[in-house]
Amino acid sequence: MMNFLVKYKILINFLHSGYAKNNKHHLLALVFLYYASLRFKKFINNKIKFKCLNNKAVDYFVNKYFNDNYVDAKSCVFGNLHNVNIKKWINICSVGSEKKYKVQLININCLENNIIYLSDVTFYNIKKLFKHNDESLFFILPGVDAPSKFADEVKLSMISNPHDCPESLIDNLLRNYFSQPRYLRKNDVICTRITDYAAEYFYTNPTPELSKVYFKINCVKLNGHYTNEASYVVCDESRLIQEGSINEYLPRQYQVFIEQNNCNNLDNIADELDKSLMLNCPRFLEKYVETLEDCIRPFMTTDNWMNIKPVFIVDGPRGCGKHRLLTCLAKRLGFNFYNVDCAEIHTLSASQTEAKLRIVISNAESYVPCILKLSNIESFCKNTDGKIDERITSNFTEQLNNLYSEKMTYPLIIIATIESSEIPRDIERNFIEKITIKQLNQDDKIDIINWYLKIKKFNTNIDVKNIAELCYDLVINDFETMILNSAKNSYKKYKNNVLIEMCDFKKSLESMQDILSDDIGSPKIPKVYWDDIGGLINLKNEIIRRIELPLLNNSGIKSSGILLYGPPGTGKTLLAKAVATECKLNFLSVKGPELLNMYVGQSEKNVRDIFERAKIASPCIIFFDELDALAPNRGRSGDSGGVMDRVVSQLLAEMDGLESSTSTFIIGATNRPDLIDSALLRPGRFDKLLYVGIYSDHQSQLSVLNAVTKKFIFANNNRDELLKNIADKLPANLTGADLQSVCSNAWLNAVKRIIESSDKYQQPKGPVVVKIEDFIDAINVLVPSVTNDELERYEKLQKQLSCKKNL
Repeated sequence: MMNFLVKYKILINFLHSGYAKNNKHHLLALVFLYYASLRFKKFINNKIKFKCLNNKAVDYFVNKYFNDNYVDAKSCVFGNLHNVNIKKWINICSVGSEKKYKVQLININCLENNIIYLSDVTFYNIKKLFKHNDESLFFILPGVDAPSKFADEVKLSMISNPHDCPESLIDNLLRNYFSQPRYLRKNDVICTRITDYAAEYFYTNPTPELSKVYFKINCVKLNGHYTNEASYVVCDESRLIQEGSINEYLPRQYQVFIEQNNCNNLDNIADELDKSLMLNCPRFLEKYVETLEDCIRPFMTTDNWMNIKPVFIVDGPRGCGKHRLLTCLAKRLGFNFYNVDCAEIHTLSASQTEAKLRIVISNAESYVPCILKLSNIESFCKNTDGKIDERITSNFTEQLNNLYSEKMTYPLIIIATIESSEIPRDIERNFIEKITIKQLNQDDKIDIINWYLKIKKFNTNIDVKNIAELCYDLVINDFETMILNSAKNSYKKYKNNVLIEMCDFKKSLESMQDILSDDIGSPKIPKVYWDDIGGLINLKNEIIRRIELPLLNNSGIKSSGILLYGPPGTGKTLLAKAVATECKLNFLSVKGPELLNMYVGQSEKNVRDIFERAKIASPCIIFFDELDALAPNRGRSGDSGGVMDRVVSQLLAEMDGLESSTSTFIIGATNRPDLIDSALLRPGRFDKLLYVGIYSDHQSQLSVLNAVTKKFIFANNNRDELLKNIADKLPANLTGADLQSVCSNAWLNAVKRIIESSDKYQQPKGPVVVKIEDFIDAINVLVPSVTNDELERYEKLQKQLSCKKNL
């Protein structure tokens, strides 16, 4: 713009130097032109920058600070323009256009100079009037106060949306919205919030997904004539005529408004504006929103001559934020959002499925510009047998081709979401781009927690980084649940002002981990200590040495796997849990059969997911129980598809990928090490085999009895003497599970004895006191779980494996 002014001045100087010398009568005209250029330059210097506010924010600040006189919040702006001779009304102009957009100005001294704060709806109307988005071309001119001219008649149309809008709702919205004068002009778009103008519908509707309804002003009649001039519209003075629904872009929304209750001073409105506005999605999702925006923008023009279908895939696990991502994308592009679950489209009949899909696409066409989300599309193209239905897949492709065979005035963008599952090739080839949502890192978790705390208006007195360190395998939706549960825990202590403390977060996280523990691969720190395990001193020291050394000394020593083998019930699982507890490591327990799946490739994927979760939750211990069921000798499994061989190969590949890790450890447990594939027992994998045997001597049995009965109450408080006498009476071939059984049966014997000796009409009082007779009765009925023959076989197997390792 400044280049244009310089050239204009040079032209005037040239004309002056030429014409003035030849004809002095032209001098006055040249002076006038030069004066006009200076005036024009002065107006151009009144350049402004726009800062969009949430439409709700403008209403809030107008009602809070400027409610003395009536101000139409829908047609006013905030700014500090005292350096310009401007009063109450201003005209927003654009270079190269004679049009003006008149708005009411609220001058606020404490705001930054030459910055106009306005609602996203007002900004949309301004850009629509001038038909461009270049903010550098906008400037302001003083405007005269608007006279109180009321429109005789206004025709408007609802902008179509994917929600059900009954006539009663529309009537209430318009009646309540225009109960106050609204300063409007032709082609303006207005936004009516359901909570403000039809609250009864919002709170009584079982699915209140519809929060706003947009209308477009088609024409305004003033003094008996249709005009482009702005005027006030109010129900008592103007006649409203609703015409048919239309398709139109919506005002773009980038922010959400968070009301600040502790700010009541107009001088601090600038800080209040900054604090009350935030992006409508966390920064973690921001990059994916921008990627999808770049993919979609070329399809927002009607000259898309390349005939490419705007169909995309978003891939990510359940709860990773796919739905929030697409809703934010739709708001930022000014699109409607139409969500369809493909599981609801799918039926037992292929023809019915095709008909339902045709209806969905037809409905989406009527909502354009629109983003059609097809969730769970992987389940859409399968028949009742779980196989791919080629008829449905071909029909899906055909309907897409028919949809995009002709140019559309407004775009229809189709985005399918999947949960890291394979979809048929015939379906996948229709999509031109695939966006994969990755796992959260530490910075992402901190940002998401801060975002949810701010948007929910919760306070906390701890470092968010400490909370994020405890959240190992959570996704975005889990963080929201955790924070809401933490707030509920805090509310029980602080009724008036919710202050979330560390104990609230830990309690919420523990409850969530208990719920998520049913899923494979939910790592958490167990609560099993060395005191809970009796004996096994040598094994404890060896395991600690193998795991603590890489953690304490950051010398690049890679971790190696440990295989615990021995008879069942000897405490192999307890040992692994106790190591994780004492070393403060996450513990990811997996039973071998849990990873096996009937579908091709799913078992290998489960193995990959386990190691991926362990890396995210590091430092972590992966504990494979019943390893012989997961990794048998290859070539001997007997399955026709070679599933087990592929699972073993995948397990070997994942273990080799952990060579550079010093904070992820693998512990396996099995009763049959001779059945495990020999490749797993090579150096770098399970290169340390530890035999967990039975408790054959009375001293080790006594240590187990002390650990198991630490909460028992004994007669005469003679714990040590009583347990020593019991240990002398025990057989030599007992496992830890056998000793646990003796103690639990002894306690039950004590309960029976107390009940039998008490009055049958009265409840027994006092604690359960265990006597030596109760233990003797339990020992008499005890049957050792490991026979002598089995014990000999395990000891022989121990010698064989020890010899192999020595070789």
